[in-house]
Order: sequence, then structure tokens, then C-alpha cells
Amino acid sequence: MTLWTWVAETSRRLREEGHAETADAVARLPQLAAEGEVGRIRGLLPSALRAVRDGADALPPWTEGYLNHWGAAARVGHRGEGTAALDLVEGALRAAHGEDGDEEDEDGGACGPAACAAQNVLDCYANIDGPGRTVDRTALLAEAMTHGGPGLPAWEALVVAHADMLIDDERPDEAVRELDLRAAEIREAGAEVGMEYGFAYVRALRYQERYTDALLTVDRLEEGALRAVPVGVPRSAAARRLRFERARLLAWLARSGLKPPEEAREALPETGEADANPRLRKAWVDAAEDLVALGELRNDWRVGVALTSWSRYAERVGAHRPCAQMSMAAARLAAARDARWVADCAIRRAQRALVRVRRAQDLENDLEEAHAMVRAVPAVVLPTEPEDLLDELRKEPRASVDPERQADLVVAARARRPEDTALLNALGQVGRTLMLSDTAAEPQWHHVRREPGDQKAALSLLETLLHDNDTAGVRTLVRTLTEASPAKP
Repeated sequence: MTLWTWVAETSRRLREEGHAETADAVARLPQLAAEGEVGRIRGLLPSALRAVRDGADALPPWTEGYLNHWGAAARVGHRGEGTAALDLVEGALRAAHGEDGDEEDEDGGACGPAACAAQNVLDCYANIDGPGRTVDRTALLAEAMTHGGPGLPAWEALVVAHADMLIDDERPDEAVRELDLRAAEIREAGAEVGMEYGFAYVRALRYQERYTDALLTVDRLEEGALRAVPVGVPRSAAARRLRFERARLLAWLARSGLKPPEEAREALPETGEADANPRLRKAWVDAAEDLVALGELRNDWRVGVALTSWSRYAERVGAHRPCAQMSMAAARLAAARDARWVADCAIRRAQRALVRVRRAQDLENDLEEAHAMVRAVPAVVLPTEPEDLLDELRKEPRASVDPERQADLVVAARARRPEDTALLNALGQVGRTLMLSDTAAEPQWHHVRREPGDQKAALSLLETLLHDNDTAGVRTLVRTLTEASPAKP
């Protein structure tokens, strides 16, 4: 039984039994999680939990745990969070399974048929470092899959997590066999497999380098399984994921000469759609790199801003391997358009992420290749003296401004005039445009700490921190300026 079938049936039954508010929450929360609506889940949850507690004697013991499951599921699922959500999901697992792995139904926190706390932990581990966490995932799966069985949505989700682990452990052939075996068991139990099985097959086929077969599987899913998904959020989310998978596969096949490049370009979703769906960003980046290589996608500073934003997001939420992968893609593309500062920043971000990644030999090789590309970028030649650069840049027509070129020129000018406050402030401004506020803030902090009385520099730093939503940095800046101010008599 798919999750959405179970949700519909359970919600209907609860409503018939007089638990209307709980029925609404049972149906609504997984939909919100599929859209990554963490804030709306938090808003809905308190009243839903009150209703459950008021009717606790008449409701299944897993109801409260089920409702609590979806906030974390939105974070490690749609939002792709890693270490930022780790304490939350591991705490929920201990509450549901106990320290020894035995579920306790009477505490109301145990896993139910549709949502197992282990699923969120497994997703979180995969976000942090899928290949590097295969041992942890194997151990958790061995315990979690002893609960439940074929036909239950929670068990089926664990089967997909097992297949994903096998793929990350460089065993895609075993993953396909596992999916085939478990799908047969589910059908024998009188149920049908859901879309997640199809996505797991596509991923396994990609890792087997069977890209044409993977694309055919996407076609079959669109023509068959997708139509069985309920209309609304569930079908929209599944269709969106299929489009991103199709774009990635078509781009690779086009680069291999097996598909028309124009078809691949048309399949690429808009950047804004990838921006709104963090867990799908890596598929967009993979496709974009291939399309740039084919000359079908313009490799400009706007692409750089997207990749910088996404890799920095991955860094903030502790998704270390995706951060490294997207940062290296950002570095390669920046090097290809001679954007030295952006490329250097991406390399440093990838290096920070790799320190936290296990089984990183392939990534380290990729980093060496990307770094070589960055080092080969031609040196920046200033068009004028450093002190005259900003006046020269102001003369440029707004429509033709390239922020990456301006950043490289400002950085080169600062190398010759490191104490020039105007150049420092300009770096902050262009850093904000390029979503590199964190890097631009470093020399700004150095200057403000050395000269806290420089109000223009302090204001520029404040703008940089606010642009980055760095509330801790703003507090530190206020404290720094306050401590430096002369005491009033």
C-alpha cells in the first residue's frame, strides 16, 4: 500500500469515527512535508496534537508519533538538511524505538504503519554523506526492518532506503535485485508499489550507466504509476521529481551524442523551480553542466549565483557531500567563464566540505581537477590605476554590468591598495550581488575590528550581514562597536 492510499483510507476512517481534526492532520501533514512547508507544519501541529491527546483513548497509540514525524520529514526530505536536523531525528528515533531498538507502543511515541522514525534518520545520513554513512545506514536498516512488513508504507520506505544505501555503497546491481524482490513481496501481500520504487530504479540504472534504460523507466512512470498518485500535492511533487530526473538523463545522453541537445535544453526546469526545491538542485546542476558543455545553456554570472546559493545552503544545513559536489561544479563553471574570485570561493567551500566527508577519494580527484581549472584562469588586468577603478566601473552601462568581472577587478585593486575603504565597501556590495557575503565579510570584519570608528565600513559590513541573514554576526558587530565607543561622562 502506498503512503497516499494509506493516508486517504486512514483519514476517512478517523473522520467516520468522529475525529475530524485528527483526520485532517493525518492527511494534511504529509502533503505539507512533500512541499517542504516546515513553518506551516509547525503552525498546524499544536492544535492537532491537542486533539490527539483529548481523544487518546480512542485513537491508535502511534497517532502522536505519526503527526510529529512530518516536521522532520520535511527538513530531511524536501529541504535536504543534514547535520542541522541530526539531533532532532536521532532523538525521535530513540523515543520511538528505545535505546535498544525495541518499540514501545504504550508510550504513544512508537512508529506506526505509515511513518517510521528510522526513515528520517536514514534520509538525514544520506544527505550528510550517503557513501560515507553506509555502515551506519546498514546497521539502522537491519533493526528498523524487523518492524512491519510488506504492504505497509513505512516498511516500503525502508526498502527504498535500503536500495539507496546499496547504490551509495557502489552496489547498484544488488539494489535492483532488492527492489525486484521486495516489490514481489508487496504484490503478494495484495498491495501495489509506489512511485518511490520507480525513483530508486532510475537512480540504480544511472549508477549502472544505463542512462537510456533509466530514461525509459521515467517514461513508464509518467505514463503509468504517476496517474495512480492522487491529484494535488502528491502528484505535483512526483511529477516535478520526474521532470528533474528526465532533464538530468537527457542532458547526459545529449552530451554523449544519443539525444538532440535541443530536447535536453527544453527539458531543463527553470532555475527558480530548482531554487524552491533543495533536494532536486543536484539534478539541475548535473544537467546544467552538460548543457553548458554542449553550448545549449548560457554560462553566465546568474548561473554562478544559483550554484553559490545552493552550495552555501548545503553547507549551512550540514549536507556535506552535496555541498562539495555543487561547489566543485560551481568552481568548474566559474573557471570556464574566467570568474576567478567566484571560482576560488567555490574551491574553498568544497575543501571545507571534504574535510567532513568519508570515502572521499573520487571527490578529492574531482577537486584536484577543478582546482587546476581555477589556477589556469588568466590573471586579472586592471584597466586603470586601483584608485581610479571605482570611477571607471560606475561609467559602465547598467545593462552590460558583469558582477563577477567587477568582483575580480575589485579584488585585484585591493591587492594593491588593501587599506582602501572604498574598495572594501565595493567588495561587500558585489559580494552581496553574487551571494558571497560570507567571503566578502571576512576583510570587512578585519577592517572594522581594527578601525571601529569607520562608520562607512561598519555600515557596509552591516548590510553584508543583513543580506546573509547573519543575526549572530549583527549582534557581534553591535557589541564590537559598542565596546569601542568612548564612555559617556
